[in-house]
Amino acid sequence: IGDLPPPTTTTPAGPRQVTYSVTGTKAPGDIITVTYTDASGRSRTQRNVYIPWSLTVTPISQSEVGSVQASSLFLVSRLNCSITTSDGTVLSSNTNNAAQTNC
Repeated sequence: IGDLPPPTTTTPAGPRQVTYSVTGTKAPGDIITVTYTDASGRSRTQRNVYIPWSLTVTPISQSEVGSVQASSLFLVSRLNCSITTSDGTVLSSNTNNAAQTNC
């Protein structure tokens, strides 16, 4: 049979991690709710979070990016969001300093 050359496929860099971030200014007494897509693609909600908030997940599906939303209960906080990959690529970002933000 002889020696076969090694396959020329590039090795994947491992699972791609995605970091959801929410930044901005939380008004005193306000309650911030963050909803995001977890590693298995389900929607999860965290209430009364502190800003800045971030979470890194490794999605099961490499094709899906997921999403993150944040909202201010009393509509007085100023929120921004972003989704970045482990190599620093920004997949989505919203910097409108609004009471609700969505990436």
